[in-house]
Amino acid sequence: MTLTKRAHRLSLGIALLLLLAFAIPSAGALELADGRMKLTLHEDSGRFSLSCLIGGKEGVYVPMIASQDPRTTMLSVVVGNKVFVMGDNGEFSQTVEKTASGARFVWRSITLQVTETFTFVASPDSPVSNGVRIDIALKNLSEQDVAAGVRYLFDTYLGEASFVHFRTDTLTKLTNELSMSGSSRPPYWVSPLAGDPQDFGLMVMTSGVGITVPDTLIFANWKRLSDASWIYDTSASRNFSMLPYSVNDSAACEYFAPRALPRGAEMTVTLVMGQYSRSGFTGGATSLAQSLASAEGQGVHADLSIVNSILAQIDAGISAGTLSDDELSKLESALKELESRAARYAPHTGE
Repeated sequence: MTLTKRAHRLSLGIALLLLLAFAIPSAGALELADGRMKLTLHEDSGRFSLSCLIGGKEGVYVPMIASQDPRTTMLSVVVGNKVFVMGDNGEFSQTVEKTASGARFVWRSITLQVTETFTFVASPDSPVSNGVRIDIALKNLSEQDVAAGVRYLFDTYLGEASFVHFRTDTLTKLTNELSMSGSSRPPYWVSPLAGDPQDFGLMVMTSGVGITVPDTLIFANWKRLSDASWIYDTSASRNFSMLPYSVNDSAACEYFAPRALPRGAEMTVTLVMGQYSRSGFTGGATSLAQSLASAEGQGVHADLSIVNSILAQIDAGISAGTLSDDELSKLESALKELESRAARYAPHTGE
């Protein structure tokens, strides 16, 4: 079927609803939405929340990580022998700002700048954003060479109701503490909504193009991980409870061991997470809207690449019967954008 016929089929059957990036101000928070994802940066605590839209345009946003208290998911940075929890340390000033494709925190002390940038991304099998990339950049502002590392503690919850806390490509059910590194480290982990026919869950990539591989991945009780300022020693005999303070409360923690950071130098750790996808995510995957923006000015080859991507997404979605009205509307809008560019490639006839 030709591109014209495909575009015509889209225009006949869908409403024109386009979910592009936008900001919704709220008290002490910067809230953005793109595709299926809603991202909130909490200015009061230096934390973030992430939710995913399920059930189509009339659906609801489901939190991907525990949302009752956003402070329970936390980014820590170690410099030398000192550990700093971002948002909790008075040595760092903090700013929050929107970017062209997401938002970011910037923390700055007299010796270190930490920038946490969130970018909406799409998995290869999704026409709209269904995840975020998190780039954590550490810049040495001091006059001394230092060693710096990153730890990210995620307060997960989706699997707690059914005790299927986590799964990986080789583990279908994880119910006790576990530390994974080297060859035992999986390519991804999932905090699944057990029993969901659509396999809904939080997927966090631990390898892939553009993704920084964690040195250690730990699954344990949240309080035990939170109480440990840095590394935590797991025990296979312990489950995800710490009686009587914390019951059936699981969490995952990714460690990026300290590395040399010369004065004036910068290092970046890149994580990618989102709605579970059989195709996974890469560190370079962006939403369709971002692809169009980046292709602007790059010529016919970039636009043809996007056309091919759109056609593949239409074919895959129609065959699987998984394209919602919102997704079809997004594709139609992209086609219209491409059509508006077509004139630049028409032969010049002259007068």
